[in-house]
Amino acid sequence: MRKAHRVFYEALVGPIPNALELEHLCRVRHCVNPSHLEAVTHRESTHRGLVGTTNRAKTHCPQGHPYHGDNLVIVKSSSRVNRQCRECSRAASRNWQKRKRMGA
Repeated sequence: MRKAHRVFYEALVGPIPNALELEHLCRVRHCVNPSHLEAVTHRESTHRGLVGTTNRAKTHCPQGHPYHGDNLVIVKSSSRVNRQCRECSRAASRNWQKRKRMGA
């Protein structure tokens, strides 16, 4: 089984490079129009998408601490960069240490 948009793209445009995926520029996932598709990296696709836009707009963590200054921690992994709240990270570490000491 192959996805229709990939088949149409490869037939009319050419092969999709291994490191890339097809981005629906029209945001319609079932669209097969090759002019609405672009081969991009996963990171670029995520960055362009709703999730990336929503997360970039966040200024505070879920507990209300600001994502800036001394309270901001940037965590880099092989495929992405995440922002973390230093205050929440410290609290989680303290809770983990406490549970570890209690033998849980």
